[in-house]
Amino acid sequence: MPASTILLLESDATTGGSIGRILTEAGYTVTVTADSDEAFARAAEHQLIVIGSVTGAKSAVNLCHEFRSTPAMAAVPVMCISATEDVEERITFLEAGADDVIGRSFDARELEARVEALLLRFQRSRDLAPIVTTDGVTMHRARRTVAVFSPKGGVGTTTIAVNVSIASVARRPDKVVLVDLATQFSGVATLLNLDPKQTLADVVRDEPALREPELLRTYAMRHDSGLHVLAAPAGPEAADGLNPANVTQILKTLLDGYDMVVIDAGSNLDERALAIFDAAEAVILPLTPEIAALKSMHALLEYLGESGSVGLKSTFVLNNLFARDILRLRDVESFLGSKVAVELPYDAFLYLKAANEGVPIVTGAPRSIPAERLTRLSTIAFGEEGYTAAAAAAEKKSGGLFRRHK
Repeated sequence: MPASTILLLESDATTGGSIGRILTEAGYTVTVTADSDEAFARAAEHQLIVIGSVTGAKSAVNLCHEFRSTPAMAAVPVMCISATEDVEERITFLEAGADDVIGRSFDARELEARVEALLLRFQRSRDLAPIVTTDGVTMHRARRTVAVFSPKGGVGTTTIAVNVSIASVARRPDKVVLVDLATQFSGVATLLNLDPKQTLADVVRDEPALREPELLRTYAMRHDSGLHVLAAPAGPEAADGLNPANVTQILKTLLDGYDMVVIDAGSNLDERALAIFDAAEAVILPLTPEIAALKSMHALLEYLGESGSVGLKSTFVLNNLFARDILRLRDVESFLGSKVAVELPYDAFLYLKAANEGVPIVTGAPRSIPAERLTRLSTIAFGEEGYTAAAAAAEKKSGGLFRRHK
C-alpha cells in the first residue's frame, strides 16, 4: 500500500516514535501528534488515523467516537491501540466506531499487517462508493459474483447461498445463477427440491460450453422462482475433472450470460476454493457462536491473509444455530476483530421446515425475521444497499422497474 499517509495521535513520545518508525519503514508517510485538537483538524488529510494514548479532557474512546461521527471523515479508517489486553476495552473501542483495535503489546509485523488490511478494505469501499447521478438519484456500483464459504461444515453455508440467490432473483428474474461448487457433499438441489439431470461434471466435458454463455446456460436447471442452478457433480469422485482452471473459466463465462453469480463454495479449502475466492468480488463467511467455529475461521483468515486470496472481500454472518447463547455477538466480533454484517436468529422449526420441503425461507416465510435478514444480506453482498431507494426513483421516472426501452 504505497504512499499512504497516516496520522498517529500518541501522547507518549517514546511510543509515538516507535510506532512511527515501524510504519515509516513499511513505506508509509506518518505524521505524529500529541495534540487531539490538531489531530481532529488534520484527520481528513490522511488515509488512516491511529489513536494511541491521549491526554486531556477527552479519552481515546471519546475521540474515536468523535472521529467516526463526523461525516467529513467517514472515508478515513480509525485504528485504536488499547492500553491493555482486556477484551472489554477492545469492545468499548469497537462500539465507539473503531474499524480495528490492536493491543499495546503488538508485534511490528502484526501492526504492519493490520494497517495494510484496513487501508485495503477502505480502498475497496471507496471503489464501491455510491454514484450520484445528475438528477440526484443515488446508485451503487453493484458486485456481480458472490461466494459463500465456511471452513467448518454445518454452519448454514448452503442455506445462506440458496436464500441469497432467491432474494437476488426477485430483483433480477432469470438473470441470477447459483453454482454449486460444494463438491464434497452438495445440498443445493435438495434445498430447492430439484432433480438435476446435468451437472458441472458434464460441463467440463463440453469444451465449447466452457466458453460459450448460451451453451453453458443449457446445463443450468431453472427453478420455479426464476433462479438458474448449475448443480454439483453427483459425488466427490465425479468432481475430479473440475479443476481450478475450469472453475475460473466457468465463472468468467457465466458473467456473460447472467447479471449475478452466487457460488456455494462449501467448506473444503482446496485449489478450487482459492480459484473461487480469486473470481469472487465478495465472500460471505458464515460462522456459529462456538469456539470450534471461531478457531476454524481464525485459521482460515490467517491463511488467506498470507496468501492474499480473499483480501478484504469478506462479509461475516453469525448464524445462531443454538437455542441458548454460547457466545454473544460482541464476543464474536472481538475475536474476529471485525464487525458481523448480519446475525441470523435461532429458529429450528423454520430452517428444518424449509430444508424438508425444499422451499427456501425467503420464499416460504418471507415476513419472518430470518427471511428479512437473508434478504438484507443479499443486498449487502452484492453492494446494493441503496438499490431499493434508487430503483424506486428510477421506476417512478421510467414507469416500471423492469421496463424495457425500445
